[in-house]
Amino acid sequence: MSAAKYFPEWEKMTVREIREYLAKRKSVIVPLGVTEQHGYHLPTCTDSMLAREVCKRVGARTGIIVAPTLNMSFSGGQLPGTININPNIMGLLVGEVLRSLAVQGVRNIFVVLGHGGSENMRALDNTLKLLLRDDPAFREVMICFAPYWRYVKEFHEGFERRDWHAGYVETSAMMAVAPELVQMDKLAMDAPAPAERMRAHPDNYQFAMKPANDKIVVARMAQRPEIRVGVMGYPRKASRAFGERAIKAGVAKMAKHFVQLEKSRSRTYRKVRWTPEPIIL
Repeated sequence: MSAAKYFPEWEKMTVREIREYLAKRKSVIVPLGVTEQHGYHLPTCTDSMLAREVCKRVGARTGIIVAPTLNMSFSGGQLPGTININPNIMGLLVGEVLRSLAVQGVRNIFVVLGHGGSENMRALDNTLKLLLRDDPAFREVMICFAPYWRYVKEFHEGFERRDWHAGYVETSAMMAVAPELVQMDKLAMDAPAPAERMRAHPDNYQFAMKPANDKIVVARMAQRPEIRVGVMGYPRKASRAFGERAIKAGVAKMAKHFVQLEKSRSRTYRKVRWTPEPIIL
């Protein structure tokens, strides 16, 4: 574990402290969030805050330094407070950050996702694969793409109950890491029909328009105008105890996994089993 005063937070450490760290350890955790609508009871920094706090706890537990949180990406939402960055531009930004880390000698990069939008996930997947395919700076670099919720059984159970964006899962997590930012007295929901539609699938916050209703015509997507709050779940079920228990368990699993990968990886890339995606006709 580093003796630096502000470890594991990269942006609070000095050149000397980071140089000393990189001389001993070649791993960095990169949190990625978004600035977007989270109802009336949660702040727009929710996804970024959760990614950062989870990563800080993993860093403190493992001794792995945590890079500054990237808090701008693509939401798709259009309510006040949401700042959308084109997913392709977001992918380029992430690529530049990772390239800078690789040039400094980092060999294990753990990208921890705090926002699960489908557009973001596709753009990031493509970005990371192309970096490894085309950029010689990543010849010996291992990149891990780790959405933090994959390590939290309680969160998966919530998703199975159709609790998504700003529901009891996220609200409980924010109660655990930043209770001062949760305003349950301001909690509001959309009308029953759009609220239920969003619970059925989180991408149902939007609708499609076409000048010709044919499958080869690309749709223009927009947020449904009847959505005024944007909560996709059951936030009234939230509790700080649930959030603390879930995050503690998730941090422990993530920390163990990251350390295992550090120790077990080979220095070079080796062939593994691969199955092509289904053919799209």
